[in-house]
Parts: sequence; structure tokens; C-alpha cells
Amino acid sequence: MKKSLYWIAVIALLIGFVAVFAMDKNSTLTQKMLKPVVEQACKSELNDSKIWQSAALFMSSERQSSVQKQICGCVSDNALKDVSAKDLAMASFSEEAKNSLIKQAVLNSVKGCAQEALK
Repeated sequence: MKKSLYWIAVIALLIGFVAVFAMDKNSTLTQKMLKPVVEQACKSELNDSKIWQSAALFMSSERQSSVQKQICGCVSDNALKDVSAKDLAMASFSEEAKNSLIKQAVLNSVKGCAQEALK
């Protein structure tokens, strides 16, 4: 009886580890899939921003493009790092959840990335 309980506990632990690993792997895959969408959303947010439009007046078009690429690269690398696996899973299945998640992630990280890029 004790042996069978022991093996049930071991199997339950193994299933738990596999589930956590699979969830983490799916989250990473979802983050990679959303990265280009986040980058595009960042470019759109920057272009719509009055602050960016004002700053861009003092930059050449080549410099604008370079800074925008640097900012949005930073945003796409960092925006989804602190997003929960649950939110990433919801974004995988719902267009509305995906759009909301991306917008919030971009808004949360664009300021820090812009400050870093403009130093």
C-alpha cells in the first residue's frame, strides 16, 4: 500500500513538472509569435505620439528611423517579459485579448525604451 502511494506521488510530481515546463515553453513560443506584432504596434504608437512628432522635427529622417528601430526593438524584446502565462494564453485564443495585451505592454515599456534610446 505504501509503495503504491509513493509511486502515485512520484507520478503526480512528474506530471506537475511536465505541465509547468509545457506552459513555460508555450509562453515563450507565444511571446516569440507576438514580438513582430508588438514591434509594429510600437511604431504605430510612436508615430501617433505628439512627443515623438515634436522630437522628430529635430532629427534627420535617417536618425528618426534609427531611433524608432532602437526603441521598438527594445519594446518588442521587453514588453511581454512580465506578462503572465494566463494572459499570454488568452492572447493566443482571443483577438480582443491579444490587442489589449499588446497595447498595454507597448504603453508600459515604450517610455523606458525611448529614454534609453535618446541618451
